[in-house]
Amino acid sequence: MDLRDLRAFVAIAETGSLTSAAKVLHSSPPSLSARLKDLEDELGTALFERWARGLTLTEQGRELLSHAYAILKQAEDAKASMLSRDRPPVGTVRFGVPGSLVGLLTVQLIETCLVRFPQVRLRVVESMSGYIASWLREGTLDAAVVFGGGAANDRSASLQPVVEEELYVATYDPADVAPYLTDKGEIRMRDVQHLKLVMPGPEHGLRLLVEATARRHAIPLNIAMEIDASPQIFELVRRGHGATICSLAARHPGSISSLAGTTPIHTFRVVDPGFRRTVYLATPLNRPSSRATIAVAKVAVETLHALAATDEWKARRLR
Repeated sequence: MDLRDLRAFVAIAETGSLTSAAKVLHSSPPSLSARLKDLEDELGTALFERWARGLTLTEQGRELLSHAYAILKQAEDAKASMLSRDRPPVGTVRFGVPGSLVGLLTVQLIETCLVRFPQVRLRVVESMSGYIASWLREGTLDAAVVFGGGAANDRSASLQPVVEEELYVATYDPADVAPYLTDKGEIRMRDVQHLKLVMPGPEHGLRLLVEATARRHAIPLNIAMEIDASPQIFELVRRGHGATICSLAARHPGSISSLAGTTPIHTFRVVDPGFRRTVYLATPLNRPSSRATIAVAKVAVETLHALAATDEWKARRLR
């Protein structure tokens, strides 16, 4: 198996037919068919189901596809690094950002990289922190921002602590929270139990952190709804289904739904003792990072440090 085999396999997987893949690779269908047969013989498994209208990946084919993407990306990065040792970084960087930070971080990160590294193609991928950690491990992403919790326990990644943020109760109707506020306009953790909460699912890092902290202090939580999509969490809160727990960064218009963004959201700091989580820069341990990835990661840390000092976030810089 060599890089040509993997490129042929990826092209067939993405197009769903030998004819279409041959056009992409400027090859011929018989040549690709022979290469695919040799690859399946070498691996001892069928990679595609053959149908009258094309080919679809088998379970083994889907597994190989994730490896193929990572291997081809590493080869591309290695070539770009060797060709640009004495020049500015070159290549593609796939960078993961959690939904609660995407509005605050993404535009500044992209614009800074455009100016500093015009030959780097930056692709930002938004998702929840747990999914991002998995994609980083699989090679779908080159670097990412992740939160403390489940994602931070992933031993396949190098984790650089960047900032620590406090979490707040957020609602569009402050009357729901008013009975429990202190003289300083904050809410004690023990009083969060009186609120209906809209939260991500139990495997999500934020949920894990909030529940673990509450459990340590023997405080039950009333989680009324679960949804693994940040904009929809805010939309449900806007529609009166409860409150949520989030960072100040999550209030940014780019992080919430367009409908929810038209209504002001109210946030109340949780105290005694409060919820805190660490924001990490994550890079994979199972493969080297390209010069382009290292350059983008450095800019991401600089940008997060600058944003931490703003009223939009009010986070604490760690390094």
